[in-house]
Amino acid sequence: MTDRLGFSLTQLRYFVVSAEIGNISEAAEQLCASQSTVSSAIMRLERQLGVQLLLRHHARGVSLTPSGRHLLREARALLGQARSLKAQGDALAGETAGQLDVGFFFPIAPFLLPQVCRMAEERYGALQLNVHEASADRLLELLRDGRCELAVTYDFLSGDARFHPLADLTVHALVADDDPMGMAGSLGLGELATRPLVTLNTPSVLRHVERMFARAGVRMPRVVATTSLETMRGLVAAGSGFALMYQRASHARTLDGGRVRAVDLADDLPPSSLGVAMMPDLAMTSRGRAFVDVLASAVSAGARRAQVIAGQQVGAR
Repeated sequence: MTDRLGFSLTQLRYFVVSAEIGNISEAAEQLCASQSTVSSAIMRLERQLGVQLLLRHHARGVSLTPSGRHLLREARALLGQARSLKAQGDALAGETAGQLDVGFFFPIAPFLLPQVCRMAEERYGALQLNVHEASADRLLELLRDGRCELAVTYDFLSGDARFHPLADLTVHALVADDDPMGMAGSLGLGELATRPLVTLNTPSVLRHVERMFARAGVRMPRVVATTSLETMRGLVAAGSGFALMYQRASHARTLDGGRVRAVDLADDLPPSSLGVAMMPDLAMTSRGRAFVDVLASAVSAGARRAQVIAGQQVGAR
């Protein structure tokens, strides 16, 4: 027993058209194929099905055998289902209405997802976003398994996925608001590394941070790991260490009432890109393009907000 059919929809179409017209030459003309191509395809279909479908009459065309008459109905039904499937696929690919599964690297989601959802409702009211917040490694699994069409992440976390950048972001440090170091205009990683690094307990993020310190020629500090962005900010506010971030929060207060301060880095570190990742061989649907349109607007608005916040913090020093 095998799942392989052995025949194609093209062979079925050649058989149906030839049976309906009753002449292979005329059928070939209608199908824009040669007579020999159509005839050979039907004979292969007969061998693969194990039954004779047509009676060939010299100079008088073809007629159906009893088996061919029975299978003609089935072939027509199957071709109709194939056309319906194609139409549904075209609709899914061309419509912005319906469901779209997207992944978000979980530290990015709080900064962008609320505005993305609001903008999507305003621009594409019939688009339903199913959001999967996950770690970087889990996002790649969701893309490979076909659970998500797109994933919002950073370029250094995109793995083997195709990455479409939307914005370049520079990394900055977070320190406690009452930390004297926070009053400096900028800090080097060497200065910060005298205390622990509070960071997310995600292997790919840790590897990226290690490369960052290596590029600056600074020894990696002791790591205090957490799985929550807000816990990370809270630990920094409590004086447990410093953090490195690409996104700027609109407020300095943490959930427990502490405060953090963002400080620019003096090291010459390249920016990282925020954007969407997808599988290399997957074509983006219209729903995916609508989402990217909304996401790009949210990212631009976030960049403008970050500039304002950075300016306010400089003025407050």
